[in-house]
Amino acid sequence: MKNNNLERNGYTVQRLENEVPLAEYLTDCVDVPKFLAFCRECPNYGAHWSCAPFDFDPMEIWGRYDRLRLVALVLLPGEDMDLEGMLRALPVERDRLLEELLELERANPGALALSGGSCTRCQRCTRLDGAPCRFPERMRYSIEALGGDVGRTASQYLQKPLLWIQDNTVPAYMMTVGGLLLKEQA
Repeated sequence: MKNNNLERNGYTVQRLENEVPLAEYLTDCVDVPKFLAFCRECPNYGAHWSCAPFDFDPMEIWGRYDRLRLVALVLLPGEDMDLEGMLRALPVERDRLLEELLELERANPGALALSGGSCTRCQRCTRLDGAPCRFPERMRYSIEALGGDVGRTASQYLQKPLLWIQDNTVPAYMMTVGGLLLKEQA
């Protein structure tokens, strides 16, 4: 597993990476019915093209690949960083992660990037109007949208458990986790 740190304005970003055989990941971290039930409780359900329900079985996507390269950005707040600042920083870093994953996707023929959370490109997703996605070249599914357990992924494969905001207090860190599905080289 690799990790690097980058200084930002008011916080530090730690980068974590690991690659796992997909068969192992599917056994350890993917449970489509369980996470689809969680998706149904989310306001993004049926409201974003990147979110369930889908007109395909997520296992079809997983089944096309052999490996998963996990990439996480961990935001460590500086002394003066408050919760509001961290909540502004997280989507910025999530977008940076997606851009990086899309570059890796282009550099690895046949790969598929998985975003760190649902798509936030548009103010209002065209799915609500029954229209196609405006940015299909950028829209990607997240690990959790395809039935992956991001909490277990972070703990087991990145050795860093997810932390949650409690009592309006900044946790020790916040994290976004994405990935790149890869096929074996021919």
